[in-house]
Amino acid sequence: MRIVLVNWARIWHGASVGGGVNGYAQSLALALRDLGHEVVSLCAGTAYRQDARGGACHIRRHPDWLKIPVYEVFNSPVRAPSHLQFDDPEGEIAHAELERQVGDLFAWLRPDVVHFQNIEGLTAGCIHAAKRAGARVLYSLHNYHTICPQVYLMQGRVLPCRDFDNGHNCVNCPSKFDPPGKPKDNRQKRPGQPQHPEPLPGLVVQNAEAVEREMVLAVPDRRGATLRILGQDADAPKPPVPLDNTPTPEPESDRPPNAYATRRAAMIDALNTCDRVLAVSRFVADKFCAMGVERERVQALTIGTRMAELAAQSPGAVRPPPPQQDRHDGGLLKLLFLGFHNPYKGLPLLADAIESLQPETLERIHLCVHAAGAKSIETRFRRIESRLGRLTYSGAYQYEDVPWIIGGVDIGVVPSVWWDNGPQTVMEMLACGVPVLGAELGGIPDFIEDGVNGLLFRGADASDLADKIRTLVEDPGLVERLRAGVRPPKSMSEHVGEILSLYGAVAGGGPGSRGAGGGPEA
Repeated sequence: MRIVLVNWARIWHGASVGGGVNGYAQSLALALRDLGHEVVSLCAGTAYRQDARGGACHIRRHPDWLKIPVYEVFNSPVRAPSHLQFDDPEGEIAHAELERQVGDLFAWLRPDVVHFQNIEGLTAGCIHAAKRAGARVLYSLHNYHTICPQVYLMQGRVLPCRDFDNGHNCVNCPSKFDPPGKPKDNRQKRPGQPQHPEPLPGLVVQNAEAVEREMVLAVPDRRGATLRILGQDADAPKPPVPLDNTPTPEPESDRPPNAYATRRAAMIDALNTCDRVLAVSRFVADKFCAMGVERERVQALTIGTRMAELAAQSPGAVRPPPPQQDRHDGGLLKLLFLGFHNPYKGLPLLADAIESLQPETLERIHLCVHAAGAKSIETRFRRIESRLGRLTYSGAYQYEDVPWIIGGVDIGVVPSVWWDNGPQTVMEMLACGVPVLGAELGGIPDFIEDGVNGLLFRGADASDLADKIRTLVEDPGLVERLRAGVRPPKSMSEHVGEILSLYGAVAGGGPGSRGAGGGPEA
């Protein structure tokens, strides 16, 4: 089967650029390749350069990455990551030349399936282009980009978005909380109408590193970087307390639709042309259906994690800690935050909860924080370090180190303050045998059963989070009971089997169904 995987970030970067979505896309591509399928990667929205074509939008081929052909749209009229495109929502709806280029590539490749992981850097019309090329199309809802140009459904990057108001609440959404480095006017950097429209899908770039040095790259993905810390600015809004996990339709608005509303309608229309829309959690499925995606197209399918295999290969790393009464540290509760520090992932909320605990509770906690971008909030934890039993604090880490970071931990904490689609940190912790204390938001309850393999606290409620931490400290036996309830999450190989079944169900006798051979020449 020939499969094109579409995402904005380059596949070889993995999760280091593009976060969990690109990490997943990379793992999926490699697993499909290992099973003998032809896998092609297409990315867009970050590469801009002047050459013989001027600033024209065109497609180039990179050298194959681990036997996977990689194509990239250069000079896309849509910039990625999406916050760079925010001031031009209608630009994400359609662009004739971009869609012609992408459509010609699809027609030339003749894939059985085009699987969109994301369309940042592309337009909604590119989904239609894939359909016109005769491919079966799947779209995985790893985030909320199609209904929210800020990706997270968070107004001002802090408050959960409950009222779209026909797009009017989007107008000033990013104003005070833009990440550093955002161009003041993206349109100044966006290429003009192409002068040399010829598609070049077979062009091989011989030296990818040299090409990258020549290119003018867009601002790098900053979703893992720290934005303004909650409470640091007196005018910064606080997250609501509590936040419920009920997906609801948008309230009716009597205001006329604006450009952001037009964008959302076009995205939903594009999703409704897909053969299958895959939601990474039940909440995401229900949320998108509430927004207008046709229920019969949507399927809730949790993803797999490569950590399941990695943990199995590192049994010494993930060995359970000794009983608390037998530990040399006096039986401290070892509590772990893992991942990124940004306003959505809830590290400030964890700081609020920890700070509210009494000294007799704090002195029985070993708090571990391993998070990219955590340096900017470190002072909040250092000022209570003397009251904690112990504090371990570090920044970014390698994926392969996760079993060694998680090993020996009593419980992981995932305090997301938004409707987190399906956080991979939950799966990683479970894969390493560690129960999870998680917010009852988004896809987290799909993995955590309260009182069985972890605990759930009310979303964005620091007080309830503190209560749960206090309970764990006061009842050491609870951690052991929760650990006994942990089961390994779905492995990537298991998930790929599910994906292939879906591909087979929708592809039938598609235009590229020639088995594993006969692909386009390098």
